[in-house]
Amino acid sequence: MKRILPVLFFILVCMATLVYLGRAIPSFRADVSENKGIYKAIPLNRSQFLRQTYNNCAPYSAMAVISILRKNIIDPEKLASEINWRMEKNLTFPQGLVNLLHNYDVETKEYAMSRYSNEEKINWLKNMADNNTPVVLLVKQNNILHFITLLGYDSHGFMFYDSMQERRGENSEMTKVDHPEYEGNRYYSAEEFLPMWNEGHVGIFFKNWAVVCY
Repeated sequence: MKRILPVLFFILVCMATLVYLGRAIPSFRADVSENKGIYKAIPLNRSQFLRQTYNNCAPYSAMAVISILRKNIIDPEKLASEINWRMEKNLTFPQGLVNLLHNYDVETKEYAMSRYSNEEKINWLKNMADNNTPVVLLVKQNNILHFITLLGYDSHGFMFYDSMQERRGENSEMTKVDHPEYEGNRYYSAEEFLPMWNEGHVGIFFKNWAVVCY
């Protein structure tokens, strides 16, 4: 029995660590109050609409947040060289993105919004945009887990900086822009975006994960 207890304790610690790092516990007390707003935009310099290099959506998303909040334009490839919590082929855990933001004096609060309805998720995203706080979300795009940055909304959908947006030209570092009259380079209707966010997880981990940045 004395030998079993340490083993059980070790297993429990490992499970608790996995649950914590995988953000498997849904968030409570998120501001999902009704939002009838029809337009909000968080400005991002259009020179920052850069096309990412291979599997570097996390540092490119961090670039956008740092540019917005700290008015500091940083080469995303520099951020890519600094980010930690990476796996083979540059796949990045959310913790790596959070740590990188903290290194540049950006405060964060993480959410796992899986317990909320789609309508409540829409309200929450709009409420965060109204606070001028960019949000980085983990979504599934073309069967790939991917980070994108919320930059605003209108009455039908949301504006994002998406570093996987198509290139403006074959050899261009810049991306195309869906709607030049809006902020960001990518626009999704709520009906298009919510399934992407709802599927952006690994099993029970990172369900509807997002990090709000201050």
